[in-house]
Amino acid sequence: MKISASGQPSPLPERPFSVEYTQNEAKNRLARFGNALARHPIGISRIQWTMVFIYFSLLLLPALFPLPEFSRFSRLVFWGIGWPLIVLSMMLGGRFWCGIFCPDGTLTEFISGHGKKGSIPRWIRWQGWPCTMLVGTTLYGQSTGFYENYPATLVLLGIPTCMALLTGYLYGNSKRIWCMYLCPGNGFFGLLSKIAPIHFRVNREKWKRFSGPPKRINCAPLINIRQMQSASACHACGRCNGYRDAVELAARPFSIEIVSARDKTVSGTDAFLLVWGIMGIVTLSLAWAQSSLHEQFMEMVKFLDLPLHFKPPWWLSSSPASLYRLAFIVLTGTMVSLLVYGFLCLASRISENRVSWKHLSFCLIPLAGWGIFLGLCRLGASVWQEYGFSLPWVPFFETAVLALGTVLSFWLGIKVIMQHFSTKNVIATLIYCLPLVLLNYLWLG
Repeated sequence: MKISASGQPSPLPERPFSVEYTQNEAKNRLARFGNALARHPIGISRIQWTMVFIYFSLLLLPALFPLPEFSRFSRLVFWGIGWPLIVLSMMLGGRFWCGIFCPDGTLTEFISGHGKKGSIPRWIRWQGWPCTMLVGTTLYGQSTGFYENYPATLVLLGIPTCMALLTGYLYGNSKRIWCMYLCPGNGFFGLLSKIAPIHFRVNREKWKRFSGPPKRINCAPLINIRQMQSASACHACGRCNGYRDAVELAARPFSIEIVSARDKTVSGTDAFLLVWGIMGIVTLSLAWAQSSLHEQFMEMVKFLDLPLHFKPPWWLSSSPASLYRLAFIVLTGTMVSLLVYGFLCLASRISENRVSWKHLSFCLIPLAGWGIFLGLCRLGASVWQEYGFSLPWVPFFETAVLALGTVLSFWLGIKVIMQHFSTKNVIATLIYCLPLVLLNYLWLG
């Protein structure tokens, strides 16, 4: 404490409030959180196994004690709370769910350290698995009505868990082979994490200057940490934080990974997954219930007098209508993806920057991601309504979510196409906006 000339203690100077100060405070908080993840592996392990216990309790208790209250609560946690929060976390914080909370990831890594520890076969490395697994799981879930009945939920979640255990037993050594290649959410989560405003940043200069002995870390998804630039593959477990004094959790502009991407580095399989798998199949599988197109399709089915009274087994389909719904989802989703692809190609050709359609497709990630979040919230709302909750704010919420995703995707498109002002770039931007209009129509139409 300072003493003034009059002998009275002088007041302490007030800490100046500025944008720079608040940014430094946020940076320090992120760095401390990353350090905490690296320093407390036992605490992280306890969280992981607690999630495993909760997961199996929710999955198996309704089967052991078949009471309507148990099954409804299980569906509420999975579809009304869990999956909307998982998708939201990917867009806001990266893949922390994968690295810290996912029970399948914890199980497959644990079993991998005690199994046969085989090398990864070539067929597992096929780049088409993310799209195949996501689309297959989505269509099967829609066919069985996973959000309406517990047995379908048990099958839809139980099969991937069994496959994760088997994959971990056969391949890898304390690695997450299932998560890297076969998990239905892997490709989807990787795309959403591209717009996350935080990531584990690698400082190349500090890496080169480091002279001490580096600590040993187990990167479960087998990432080349030195070359890591994208947040897509990183599971954000925090084990590498502080490695060679060059890795730390840090903030970044949400647009940096997409705007700075080079056309040659944008994966065609990722673009196909985004345009067909997510914006086509997954979007239609969540938006069909409020779609006028689906009503017209079912009217056509009735007009053609197609059979609607046969009874398929429950593990294959919840009703004959669900099989026709699958046809609607696949046909309409494919048509939507072809339209999106055509618009992106046309915008790419007209743009003076000659940006590729694949690069432009990544600009649609925010709207695609927030749209899927909206669709999952609709599923959750249907389960909440079973408990008697009235949700009058849902229409406003849906409009706000779509508006946010649309604005973010529009802004990314502007950043990529309008590198300089010209008539061609303006026309290309207007054409790029057509997929935004189309996706909004699917959700609101």
